[in-house]
Amino acid sequence: MSSTDDKPPPLSIQDINNIITNLRNLLTSDCAEAEIAVATNTAANNLTGNEQDGSNRTGNEQDGTNKQDGDANQAQETNDKKKEPLYELGKLCKELDYMIRSFQELENLKNSLREPFETLEANVNDIVSDLEKDELRKQVQHNLRVFRNNITRVKILILLQLQAASINSDGNRALQTTFATGEAGDLPHLYGEHIFENSYYFKEFEEKYEGLDDRQKLCLLCFSIFPENAEIKKRFLRFWWVGENLIAGNGKDEMGDLNDTLTTFVEKRLIEPVLKKNRLQPRSYKVTPIVRSCLIHFAKKEGFFDYDQDGKPIMDFSSCNKACMVKSERATACWFADYLKGNDKDGNSEKPKEQEQHQEQGKLLQGKLSADLVKLQMLFNFPHENTLIRASQQIDKLQTLFNLSKQFPDLPTEWFSKMTGIKVLYLGRWEATAGQARHIEVEDIEFLKGFKNMKNLRLLSLQGISGIPKLPTTLCKLENLRILDLRACHDLEKLPDRIGSLKKLTYLDLSECYLLDYIPQQLNKLSELQVLKGFVILEAKNSCTLDDLSELPSLRKLSVNVNTTKFNIDEAGNALAKFQKLEKLRIAWGWGGMPRKEDSTLDSSSEQQQSKTKKKQASSISSAAAKASTDKVNKGEDKGNRERSAVAAAGEANSKTAKLGGGLRGTANIALMAKKWRRLSMKEREPQNLEGLERLVKLDLQCFPRSEPPTWLVPRKMKKLTNLSIRGGRLGYLNHEDGQKWNADTLRLKFLVNFKMNWKEMQQRFPNLKYLENLRCPRITFCPCDANGVWQKFVQSK
Repeated sequence: MSSTDDKPPPLSIQDINNIITNLRNLLTSDCAEAEIAVATNTAANNLTGNEQDGSNRTGNEQDGTNKQDGDANQAQETNDKKKEPLYELGKLCKELDYMIRSFQELENLKNSLREPFETLEANVNDIVSDLEKDELRKQVQHNLRVFRNNITRVKILILLQLQAASINSDGNRALQTTFATGEAGDLPHLYGEHIFENSYYFKEFEEKYEGLDDRQKLCLLCFSIFPENAEIKKRFLRFWWVGENLIAGNGKDEMGDLNDTLTTFVEKRLIEPVLKKNRLQPRSYKVTPIVRSCLIHFAKKEGFFDYDQDGKPIMDFSSCNKACMVKSERATACWFADYLKGNDKDGNSEKPKEQEQHQEQGKLLQGKLSADLVKLQMLFNFPHENTLIRASQQIDKLQTLFNLSKQFPDLPTEWFSKMTGIKVLYLGRWEATAGQARHIEVEDIEFLKGFKNMKNLRLLSLQGISGIPKLPTTLCKLENLRILDLRACHDLEKLPDRIGSLKKLTYLDLSECYLLDYIPQQLNKLSELQVLKGFVILEAKNSCTLDDLSELPSLRKLSVNVNTTKFNIDEAGNALAKFQKLEKLRIAWGWGGMPRKEDSTLDSSSEQQQSKTKKKQASSISSAAAKASTDKVNKGEDKGNRERSAVAAAGEANSKTAKLGGGLRGTANIALMAKKWRRLSMKEREPQNLEGLERLVKLDLQCFPRSEPPTWLVPRKMKKLTNLSIRGGRLGYLNHEDGQKWNADTLRLKFLVNFKMNWKEMQQRFPNLKYLENLRCPRITFCPCDANGVWQKFVQSK
């Protein structure tokens, strides 16, 4: 027999677990025996000490006391020595407990992944069998899609299991410093605890909550669906509250109600502002875990959303008119799993009356669910069949559908078109994108055609969703739509031509839609539009322009992306002067809007030609003079003749070189003369009506392509400008006519290599300056900024 046959079989996880368990039990018994021995010795020492104290009471009391103290100290030292091995045994027991739990977690991971891998194996077998049959090849594409989704779910399941094991381990608990573990680890699942609901803190919070009006209560309950300490953007809260009609949707009143509500919550310590570097005002807010537990209690009581026993929002909307789309962390409902296997136990166990009622409604066909119900169950994973039936009957009453954590928010077309009462449809991303953004994707946009029946929809967000190259024309039938959020829809290429039909639209966000190559002219028909972000200036025919946008009577905020070199910022001043209510403007030049390399180096090349010409002139003069002087000396002429000859020769050489240099200099200065002519012509064409420019309060220029500023960017035309920001680009200075001063109190200058100004000049030209941000501008000198490049006047006064 070979040596390899003599080797014992490898130990399984269960064998290792049993060995460690036996060792732990042995150590535990040794610990118990040691504790008993220590306790016995301690009692005996105490008894002996007491007898000695009784026998010596007739003697000197002081000597007896000293002896008693000495005996006590000696006994304590003896006990400490005996407890040291006991302490070491206790530490070993804890380590063994940790090892046992780790092996148990591995065993649980193995068991939890057995069924998903069996499902993947079944998917592969289905695909192979369909390929062998010609009549079933149409199902291959569908099966491949199912197979891919199942693989994604298994990968996510493995990641979640590993993260849960690392977070809950004792070895890593001391290292946890993330936002979700600091306080949440100490206070888990307070929601529903009787002791917590009777605590002083809960009573105090309840008193603050009852002191709010009905509108403020609903606004506060919106924080209850988000994870603990999650940062919630102010912009997102504005969208949601306008969609729920909790705040006014008419511009300045809307922002006033939003700020007042958030200020009230902060003052009552119901929420916390998230203050970040170089931000004067908070843009995000969060709630602590203990506050969130209180909010879940009141949200459940008011029927705002439905939650599970751990306080997490669920997708069941049968008991309320709001629902959250969350990633499924639990297995498929038992009754639905049995149904898919052909063993519908729940359906057979129902009462006859309920079966008859379902059959009368056409929901159950001979014991089988309709295709629509199967799709709805696969999306929301209802725990019971009767819950599915009840939800399907009231889907037209659903008012809010919010994608909290689902990666594939594809909705069945049949059910999407039945959401006639929906007001808030937030399918996109809501999280702050400081880290890695959550990927959201739809495989088919056919379900978006159901927009035609959503007459009450006020908020539609598709932010960050990939796979949407275009929007259906049914979008233009949303007659009550106020907010359309298409931010970061990276696959979006065009907007519907009839987008002007959205007469009540007030907010349109097209930012980060990098493939957008056409914006219809009907955009200027949106008479109620107040905020437009991501407007793209293109070379496409019949595309909307700045002149077209100037016809919008209510536009207050505009951000523009320039993707063409034909855009002239000076001529744009004529269009900007026509805007009636524009207060905030941002213009950013993209890669397609930057000038060519030869255009950008024209100034430097002309200067180089001038310097070369001067050097040639000097060298010609010196060489001619030296030659003439040498010749005259050899001929023996006098000093005066030598001087006259040298001067004459130098003059002749100078005249020849001057002709040559003048020609070069004239060629090199063509570009400079053209620029001067263009600047003079632009001054002649400056807008006479300056009302549109004078209303600007905030101006932000990004990646400005020229060294000289726009002709309209002067203090005389920007009387109300209080916030000026210039980030990146080639700008070298700011215009100042006749010593006029800027009224801006906030100035941000970032990544400007050519911009030149010192602190004294800045104080003279910006006398009202209160906040300066100077980041990576090497030619801005002597500014008293801190390490972050920030200077604030009120800090200096303190």
